[in-house]
Amino acid sequence: MKIANLLLILLLPICLGSCAPKVITHIERSYSPRAAAEEVHLYGVGQTVPESAELIGTVKVVDSGASTKCNYDQVVALAKQTTSKNGGNALALTDHREPSLLGSSCHQIAGNMLWIGDATNLETEIAPVVTTSGRDNNAGVSKSSFYHSTIYVNIGYAFMTNKFYLPNGASGHPKKGMDWQVGYDWVSRSGFGAGLMYSGYKSSYSYSHVDVNVGLAYIAPQFVMKQKVGRWGIEEKFGIGYFKYRESAKGVSESLSGFGYNFLIGAEYYLSDHIGIGANLGYIGSSLPKQDNIDYKDGEHSGIFRLHLDAGIRFHF
Repeated sequence: MKIANLLLILLLPICLGSCAPKVITHIERSYSPRAAAEEVHLYGVGQTVPESAELIGTVKVVDSGASTKCNYDQVVALAKQTTSKNGGNALALTDHREPSLLGSSCHQIAGNMLWIGDATNLETEIAPVVTTSGRDNNAGVSKSSFYHSTIYVNIGYAFMTNKFYLPNGASGHPKKGMDWQVGYDWVSRSGFGAGLMYSGYKSSYSYSHVDVNVGLAYIAPQFVMKQKVGRWGIEEKFGIGYFKYRESAKGVSESLSGFGYNFLIGAEYYLSDHIGIGANLGYIGSSLPKQDNIDYKDGEHSGIFRLHLDAGIRFHF
């Protein structure tokens, strides 16, 4: 019990800290606190402040990657606390970035921490404040880069969920094999987009001491949805396209073609703005012409259906 309590004491600050947004400051002048946080006056983006205002520094409240306590009132409260701590009594926002589907789920702000000596002038709007060094503080938080296009390559394992009729005397496991995907996505800032995906599959079985290769090919346009929270991304895809089944052995091959469909859900971790790693779980089905040498039961259809799990790399540009 003592060990559990000790672990709780050690881990609680870490858990609480991971939920809070990150506060970044640049201090021009350092003062002891002269006003409580609730007394700090807030100027919105674009509002001007009294000419007598003295710049103490700048403050940014941004998503830490795992922030949850980050609605507008909460991030403003953090910025006011920081302003008060550094001796200010006014906060002039220079940027406010709202949550977005493919960006952060948090409100993110930037502003100037000010000291206005005459409290009666707190509501006065006369002129914007600039730093003595001439830096442009109205730039605020620079918005993270957004990349519409993604190229991805995945490889993994797949399992056919349909019946697979082997010739008498054949052996092997053609229903289990290697799966791979390559594709391109274009997504708007709203999180909706389109793409093109090629998916392949390979397995084999043995018949009369001959290895028979089984191959599946599927290519289809995709309807794409993506969401991003911090460095993590979630994606959903659905498509309808061309499907091909092929068997080959000793230079001889036969194939069947039809239409197919797919849906998948995946997750991605962004290593940087341009590169990510991820995995997806999905299903690909098809409808193929019936074969004359197979006795189908009433209501049975001809087709290949497989469940796949793939992982790989993504390039964003």
